[in-house]
Amino acid sequence: MSPFEFIILFFSFIYTLALTHLLFAWTRMVRHRRQLVLSWPHLLWMLVALTHLSVNWLSLWDFRRGGRLSLATIASGLVLVIISYSICALVSPDFEGGETYDMKLFHQRESQTYIGAMLVLVVTALAVNLLAGAALNMENWWNENHLVATFLVPPVLALTVKKQWAQLLAPAALLGGGIAYAVIYYPVLTA
Repeated sequence: MSPFEFIILFFSFIYTLALTHLLFAWTRMVRHRRQLVLSWPHLLWMLVALTHLSVNWLSLWDFRRGGRLSLATIASGLVLVIISYSICALVSPDFEGGETYDMKLFHQRESQTYIGAMLVLVVTALAVNLLAGAALNMENWWNENHLVATFLVPPVLALTVKKQWAQLLAPAALLGGGIAYAVIYYPVLTA
C-alpha cells in the first residue's frame, strides 16, 4: 500500500461521514416536505457544502504520484478534511435532536456558523495551496489559488449583508465557483 492509498483511505472515511450528514438531512427534508418551511439560502449552502466537499476530495488525486508524504502534508490535508466535515455537519439540521422543519429559522439561527466555517475553509485552502505549490512542487495547486481567492468574497458578503439578495447571491456564486473549479482543474482523472 502506498502512502497515498493509506492516507486517502483515512480521509475518505471522514469525507464519507460528511456526505452522510448532508444526505441524511436531505432525506429527512424530503420525507417531511409537508412540514418543511424551505429556505433557498439554506438549500444553496447545503449544495455549496456538497460541491466543495467533492472538489476538495477530488483535489487529493494530485498526491497519487508522490512516493512520500510528509507529516506536514498529511496534517494540512487533515485540517482541510476536518473543516469540510464541520461545514457539512453544521449546515445539516439535526431533526432527530429536536430541530423544527423551519429551514428559514434554522438559517437565521445557524448561518453565521456554517458560513464562517466556509470562510475558514477558503482561507485554509489558500494557505495549503501556497504551501503545496512551493514545498511540494504542485504547480497546479499554486495556480488554483487564482480561482480559490475569489471564493473569499461570497462568505464575507453573506456574513456582512443580511439582505435577501446577498443571502442568495453568496451561496450561488460559491456553488458556481465550485463547479467551475472542478471543470477547470479536474475535468478528467488520469492515471
